[in-house]
Amino acid sequence: MPMISEKDAKLIREHLKKNLKDPVAIDHFTQGESPGTLPIHECQYCHETGELLREVAGLSDRITLRTHDLLTEAAKAKEMGITRIPSFVLSGKAQGQVRFLGIPSGYEFSSLIEDLVDVARGETDLAPKAVAELAGLKNRVHIQVFGTPT
Repeated sequence: MPMISEKDAKLIREHLKKNLKDPVAIDHFTQGESPGTLPIHECQYCHETGELLREVAGLSDRITLRTHDLLTEAAKAKEMGITRIPSFVLSGKAQGQVRFLGIPSGYEFSSLIEDLVDVARGETDLAPKAVAELAGLKNRVHIQVFGTPT
């Protein structure tokens, strides 16, 4: 059963068609399936995050989803700053990257959709004054935003 309803998928598909002008990639880091007969996941929400990202990627031909195993692709994870799972990185025209840790459920889902558009454009809706202030930074900045579905 899909995680995104058909009604919502239609709206998101239209939004992405209108606003997602350039390609964007999602690098999803997860844990491989158990080789045994029972599917055992030590990673809470890894499976659900993967399903959700597959559905989102299926809503636009401008979205590429690449799935990586944290353990077998440790060098790639380190390169992208990933230390925990489930995580994913959005990359496109933007100089930086947007990294998510955990499943983007609740209000975080709309953030995911808008971040896809922003990263693909290489722009944000920040005020010109804020952009000018940020352009003056001399050192690399690592910003973390924490959200919780409440």
